[in-house]
Amino acid sequence: MLAPTAPAGAVAPFAFDTTPGRLPKTIVPKDYTITIVPDASAKRFTGTESVVLDARTPTDRIVLNTLDLTIAKATLDGRPLTVRTENDKQLTTFALHAPMRAGAHVLAVQYAGAIGEAPAGLFAQDYRRRDGTTARMLSTQFEATDARRMFPSWDEPAFRATFQLTVTLPAAWNAVSNTPPVARRVHGAVSTTTFARTPRMPSYLVVLSAGDLASIGGAGPDGVKQNVWAVRGSEEQGRYTLESAERILTYYDDYFGVKFPLPKLDHIAIPGGFGGAMENWGGITYNQDIILHPPSATVGQREDGFSVVAHEMAHQWNGDLVTMGWWDDIWLNESFASWMSAKATEHFNPSWQWAQREDASKESAMNADARLAAHAIQQHVTDELQAGASFDSEITYDKGQAFLRMLEAYLGPQTFQAGVRAYMQAHKYSNATTADLWNSLSGASRKDVAALASAWTEQPGFPLVSVTSVCDASSGNRTVTLAQHRFLLDGDDPANELWNIPVAIASGAAGTPEYVVLATASQSGIPAGRCGEPLRVNAGNVGYYRVAYDAATFEVNRRAFGALPAADKIAMLDDQWALARSGRVPLTGYLGLARSMGSERDARAWEQIVGALAALERDARGTPDHDAVAAYGRALVSPLAAALTWDAVPGESPALVDLRSTVLDALGDWNDPATVAEARRRFAAMQAPNATATPEEQRLVLAIVATNADAATWERIHTLATSATDPVVARRYLTALMSVRDPQLAQRALALTLSDEIPPQEFGLRARYVGTVANWNPQAAWAFYRANSDKLRRKQSSFEAMIGIARGVAATYWRAASPDELNAWLTAKLPSQAAPYIARSIARARFDVAVSKRLGEQMHAILAGRPPGAAR
Repeated sequence: MLAPTAPAGAVAPFAFDTTPGRLPKTIVPKDYTITIVPDASAKRFTGTESVVLDARTPTDRIVLNTLDLTIAKATLDGRPLTVRTENDKQLTTFALHAPMRAGAHVLAVQYAGAIGEAPAGLFAQDYRRRDGTTARMLSTQFEATDARRMFPSWDEPAFRATFQLTVTLPAAWNAVSNTPPVARRVHGAVSTTTFARTPRMPSYLVVLSAGDLASIGGAGPDGVKQNVWAVRGSEEQGRYTLESAERILTYYDDYFGVKFPLPKLDHIAIPGGFGGAMENWGGITYNQDIILHPPSATVGQREDGFSVVAHEMAHQWNGDLVTMGWWDDIWLNESFASWMSAKATEHFNPSWQWAQREDASKESAMNADARLAAHAIQQHVTDELQAGASFDSEITYDKGQAFLRMLEAYLGPQTFQAGVRAYMQAHKYSNATTADLWNSLSGASRKDVAALASAWTEQPGFPLVSVTSVCDASSGNRTVTLAQHRFLLDGDDPANELWNIPVAIASGAAGTPEYVVLATASQSGIPAGRCGEPLRVNAGNVGYYRVAYDAATFEVNRRAFGALPAADKIAMLDDQWALARSGRVPLTGYLGLARSMGSERDARAWEQIVGALAALERDARGTPDHDAVAAYGRALVSPLAAALTWDAVPGESPALVDLRSTVLDALGDWNDPATVAEARRRFAAMQAPNATATPEEQRLVLAIVATNADAATWERIHTLATSATDPVVARRYLTALMSVRDPQLAQRALALTLSDEIPPQEFGLRARYVGTVANWNPQAAWAFYRANSDKLRRKQSSFEAMIGIARGVAATYWRAASPDELNAWLTAKLPSQAAPYIARSIARARFDVAVSKRLGEQMHAILAGRPPGAAR
């Protein structure tokens, strides 16, 4: 039985006429023919377009989206139109002298616009070549609502149409769009390229990238030609991406049951411009660091690059072939792509232990979701600002993919795949809502998936499952009572929501999990194996919920901790740390689990432990307990560091490479004498002629040496940064310089963030570098950021700047300024639309201050030999 925690099917299946949006649905665009003539040096462009329309009813006006465009002329079927543009509303209205009849018509528009510096619409990206000269390329970024900056359009996702793009550029440039070029004509110093017509798709998926670009590529076994495009001279660095993409495409063709429908798929490296990637159909754009991997790139950079490529390629189905009807359902694009990316990454690279590493993204989501101000995965969107803000990495991406992973495990992977295939077939080249997905999964599973799933996507938060065990002494069998209520890090939820929770229960270290759906506030008498065996609730760690065991069961699990599967160790560590942070249990229980790890080599478990110990150490800075807290952390992780040593052994897995970096980085931060001395020795050795070091060793050594640098060492690293010809290596040196502990050297690091030493394509890293300085010198970094925030954010889009500041400033600088001070600065700095985001970030900062104090007091008692409360 499933509890009616939310009305099943509360979201209706997709229907064009009832889909939200500001544009009238009386006129529907069918086909755009667009010609763009950019002037890259002047940062201006002119354009013409011809749009085939379907007037569904007679009307005397045409309303569409424009932003910062100047309309010179507009006609309908050759007859002039009256133009009225409301730029503040991002709308243009064309008035007819007499109503048009229902049926087909042609709208023709001549217009002009600006090429921006920020990645919104058509933008210019300057970059520094290896020879020190500067060049410029152009690219586009249209999601969520910026196609209207390059051409007048019905810029809402339900208005699917075909697009044919023509562009005139310098003859020496190459241009890339969604489809292959069908014509290229050179006339003097310029050339005009026309691309093939696209399939029916939303306007936000149109792409244009152009510049002095070159490519590598070829057709895979599926016949689709894939290319990696990059600034000329860098294209060979995309070889790993190309090989990965060919494998991923074949995998996705099979999984989704629909072949990739375009003749080519380009992967376009943008030197800066934006921090991530964009899934334009047939022409994915990326920050170049994601898909270009020179020999100096670390294993971790390749791992992350593979994951992002898999994410964007998954969008070619979830987002492009099938698009959410409106921005309320953006999770159908982003959560699905994140979930599918993790699935593909684990499939092709099992030694990376990617499935376990996904726990980090789930924890990020749960940390954000465990607050009263959290929002649901599905959130109502009414305007452009909300559409952009709905791209919330913690909820839209991470919570959504964690929920899908739980749902897949409960329904069964094959059943889930059958439902996804049915969803793709039913909605390809069209739009969908969450209800459409539930219907497809229900058909495949013969379960009421909407009833099970609706609460997870339509209400915020997640449950804490409390476990109470009862042992029958006569039979030796154990039963449990499960109870649920919303888990909050701080405060209580008067609404007392419930979820239908697929709880996976296993007894013993090797027991097979069985599911129980907890659909009410509590359920008793659930069989749970034999008395005395460890009990694994949320077995396999795929559930999106916390677990709190009664004291006796927790103690059984703690004693057997070393024998538990890695995923269950990680789940217990995550839950105990969250419970300790919320004040529900003392810190001693978590630390007891951490001590039980010994020298066991599980990368994600240790990443979690080191992250918790690092938080305790940072909170203790400036207090009399700091040195003792750092020593506690050193004592806990040093045995593992000694077992791993500094040097990789042949055939070592990437997971162990990551683990070594995690542990030694921490010891360097905690000023471990042996670790710092060895890093300095290796740094000196790396300066010798013909010295070699792996990228991983170089990064690790630099991080430790720079953190603990004196003036001479810091200046030596600075010299290496300025003389490096490899931009990846130069960035590695600069990042290390920002991590310095010494306050005077931190001021020099801050000054570098505004210098020309940072090339134009890395402008977006400037604010991030200031945030790195804040790790050891929060007050200095905060003062510098306040004084220079406009300079640091100059090339961000208004949305990026507003949301980035609202969310990021409090998270970065809460140790430097009080929540009230941060709130006052943000409120004065940002427009009123940012108020909800400011409120969430300040609430989080207030909690961080409170938990820092609470756990600091507990650590003080532990170090004094007076553990607070019983060890749980």
